[in-house]
Amino acid sequence: MITQLQKQYIQKSRIFLYPLLGIKRGSSTTPVQTYLVWEDEYDVNDYKFIAVYHMRDDAEFRDFEEKRLLGNPLFTGEFHELEDGNAAYVFDMKSYQKEFKLIVHGKYSMLSTEFKNTILKFFKSHQSHHAAIKSYLMPDKFMADYAKLLNVSESLLKEVGELCSLPDLDLEKLKVKKKVLTFDSVNNL
Repeated sequence: MITQLQKQYIQKSRIFLYPLLGIKRGSSTTPVQTYLVWEDEYDVNDYKFIAVYHMRDDAEFRDFEEKRLLGNPLFTGEFHELEDGNAAYVFDMKSYQKEFKLIVHGKYSMLSTEFKNTILKFFKSHQSHHAAIKSYLMPDKFMADYAKLLNVSESLLKEVGELCSLPDLDLEKLKVKKKVLTFDSVNNL
């Protein structure tokens, strides 16, 4: 049962794509943010998932980075330091092209059962998130709850079909540039 609605924007890439990386929820290393698009680098038609992490040099992060990020089967091999001091890791989602398109178009209920199960398994240990995510993936079971909370008719919600908003591609866009290394100091020697 859903008893309250999420009032702020929910990063769709973090909810629907991050679980595909196989990183356990509750890991001490979590991304600063995740994205579907990278300004001047990738658009939604490139099927990339960008995870941004704080730059860390401790043993725990190095181990995590090696096993879960760089060693991830979806990792493209692209790692970039960013101008803001963070780091971007780029993952290839072409093997999930159909699901990626559905997410971009806000058709979460149409995702494959296997895809849905991966997402639900990721959120299983956190009951309130699990219920909300389940409502996004299986809206028919939650129409009455949402109708009551929104004070609208159930038939109106059934017309819309989805209980989670469309991705805001501006919020799902990484706008920080890659850090550019300059060799001015070498030239001044």
